[in-house]
Amino acid sequence: MRVVRSVVGVLLALIGLLVGLAGAAAAFWLIGPDDTVKSGDQHLTSKGLAIASSPELLDRHGPVLHVEAHSTNGKPVFVGVARDFDVASYLKGFAHTSLVQVQYPIALTTQEQKGAAGPLAAPDTLDWWVAKANGAGTQSIAWPITDGPYDVVVMTADGKTAPDVQVNLGIEIPHAFLAALGVLLAGLVLLAVGILLILVRRRRPSAPQQVFTAPGVPAQQQQPMRRVAAVGVVVALVSSCSAIPERDTVASLTRPAISNETAAAVVKHYKEVNNTANHGRDDKLIATIEGGTVVRESQAGYAISRTLDKAGKDLIKPFTYTKPVVGAPEYGTYPMHFVVSAGISDTKAYRYLGVWERATAGSPWMLTFAAALPAAAKVPDITGLRTVTNAGAKRLAAAPQAAAAALAEYLTAGAKSPRAASFAPNANVTKVLASAADWRSTAAKQPKIYQNVTEDFSIDTPPTAFVTKSGAALVFATVTEDFKLENGAGYSFNWSSGDPLGFSPATVKYQGGLTRTTLHDAVLLVPAKGAGKITVLSFESQLIDAGGY
Repeated sequence: MRVVRSVVGVLLALIGLLVGLAGAAAAFWLIGPDDTVKSGDQHLTSKGLAIASSPELLDRHGPVLHVEAHSTNGKPVFVGVARDFDVASYLKGFAHTSLVQVQYPIALTTQEQKGAAGPLAAPDTLDWWVAKANGAGTQSIAWPITDGPYDVVVMTADGKTAPDVQVNLGIEIPHAFLAALGVLLAGLVLLAVGILLILVRRRRPSAPQQVFTAPGVPAQQQQPMRRVAAVGVVVALVSSCSAIPERDTVASLTRPAISNETAAAVVKHYKEVNNTANHGRDDKLIATIEGGTVVRESQAGYAISRTLDKAGKDLIKPFTYTKPVVGAPEYGTYPMHFVVSAGISDTKAYRYLGVWERATAGSPWMLTFAAALPAAAKVPDITGLRTVTNAGAKRLAAAPQAAAAALAEYLTAGAKSPRAASFAPNANVTKVLASAADWRSTAAKQPKIYQNVTEDFSIDTPPTAFVTKSGAALVFATVTEDFKLENGAGYSFNWSSGDPLGFSPATVKYQGGLTRTTLHDAVLLVPAKGAGKITVLSFESQLIDAGGY
């Protein structure tokens, strides 16, 4: 049996040598005392403006991700981690480089993505990074990898120039160094056992000994097998010190559109720029903070005031928002919105309600809807707002789009419209309906002068809507009113007074008729089914054009 023992010894020695060498290499070359597997410095460049990993590269969570980067041309560098949908929106349409494979410890594989040359918004100015570092010299982050699709981005800090960087990626796995040392120790034990089996001759016992054997296995082979089993137990115990990271289970992520702190900064910036733009009636400046129909309304107001108040004596007074409350729904895509409800410093009669929108991850927040509500209006709690899902819309008295369309039909047809029964109108709605009725009545009484008068109301842009804690929905809709007066034969008309003079001087006469376009900002409170009528909380109007033909 000495031959068998020698063969087993050689095998154990070889296995022990290989295991020991693997443990030593892992402990002292691949991992190190910091428990981190590193790629080593890799030179990366891009024909675009950023280098971004794909979410598949971070498909396990638990370990700590380390990223170090420094520019080879001396320019400040940015390193960040963010949710994949934020990064995808930020880089969409722009040329960049995708990091598609990491082979530790020496190889990174990249792929160029074609697109526009930029520039991109400076990354450090954006609020959706979960970890970031920015500046000159070597920049580094350490981020515990979280379940879900996340991306790593390395780029030049200004967002305008192509990155040329040295990057070192690392994955820190708890107790990995200890586990590697355990493997090394196990290898040494196996090697020692193998050498002993080869060199040490077995002595025959002077007296018979009782030996317990496994069924079907010669007693002479039991001792080596028990030693191998013991070594296996040691290896198993040591290996358990370093848990294998779990695979991700979260396929998509969401987050609040904005934090309260960032929202406060956005509102403060808006107020400061808005006050400056109002003072100078500056169309270009106001367009840097407002979008959608709101900027058209502001610019139209400036045009009217430049005509009717050339001396600048009736400028909008500077104001501030008091005690703002933020409603920020969860999103997993763009565009995103948040709502602010606040007091207005120069009046106690009204309360401000505004909606901000960010079209893409790299876009600034822009005010896209604004209304002043009477202080007595019962505005629901906007904290905890949720976006309206298809299932949620079915639980409302009317889906947001349907509610807005119904309001337009109601305004077009007048107080006797079948839609009127669905609404609890406010004073401004009643005023608009009365004005439209007066025009129709005048035209009917003087058909030779007024051949026809029409006022059509429509919803040109889908409304923005949210579900509140109470289950009711806040709907922010802009209604476009197109007014058209057709002259009787032989008559001509002109706009002679009021806001239309901001677009059509009194000296201009029209042979065919007059036209006027007004935007009405409506805030609707849509209750749950069977809980009452749709309440018009606010209905504010702004003339944006007037003329004729």
